[in-house]
Amino acid sequence: MFADMHMHTTFSDGTNSLDELCSLAKAHNLHVISITDHDTVAAHKAITQEHKSDLRIIPGIEISTEINKKMLHILGYFIDIYDKKLEKFIGEIAAEKTETTRINFQAACDNNIFDYKWERVLELNKGLPRISGPHVIKAMKIDGYKVPGMSLQDMFSRYFWPSNESYLSIQTFTAYDAIDIIKQTGGVPVIAHPKTIGDDDIVLDLIRYGAMGIEVYHPRHTVQDSAKYLQIAHNKRIYVTGGTDWHGENNGAEITHFGMCGLDNSDSPILKLGCVL
Repeated sequence: MFADMHMHTTFSDGTNSLDELCSLAKAHNLHVISITDHDTVAAHKAITQEHKSDLRIIPGIEISTEINKKMLHILGYFIDIYDKKLEKFIGEIAAEKTETTRINFQAACDNNIFDYKWERVLELNKGLPRISGPHVIKAMKIDGYKVPGMSLQDMFSRYFWPSNESYLSIQTFTAYDAIDIIKQTGGVPVIAHPKTIGDDDIVLDLIRYGAMGIEVYHPRHTVQDSAKYLQIAHNKRIYVTGGTDWHGENNGAEITHFGMCGLDNSDSPILKLGCVL
């Protein structure tokens, strides 16, 4: 694989540090990566010349929104990571996500699903502006805490996944807001893993609104899915992207392997845009 345009670090909900991720990319002979942490650009602000040795790193972000109790994420590439409007936006959306996580955490406690302290989750994820379900799991794993009657992964799916009936959310920002802020900061907004949206009419509406690309290649896409979204990209004349959506140990090993999908050569039009960090 030539380029992996969708990767996460410990600055959001990945389990690999920035150093580890760059080392993995080089070891797997990737030439280009984009670190697209959820609602933060902190990893990009920590990048050094050593990280960029033999590796092009495109500035990116994944802005996390929801629609109809499903994830609707927008990737932003070639953004200005120091833009003040972007800083304000992601600060607010990260705060909403953290409060949504706390509300669902408290609901599970109130329903006697587990007996654990929110303060402990924050303590074991110190310094992170955005706390989500994987951070709850991380804290419980560190403490060796077992949720009665279910695995931590099952608990995550039942209580911190938007499609679950009991999931509560206070999130107000939309994918349209995400497209707007990415464009305002000079970036390219791309629809992430469109299959997970579950409604191609929404995908097409986001393109009409201003999404400039679509993530065609993703571990959760079948060959048929990728062919469909590639055709949409060609019909709408928008950019094609792809990546593993790498989260390290938070990935399902049966689904995702490092470098398994992305863009396979340097001729992809999106790779000809922008400047490297």
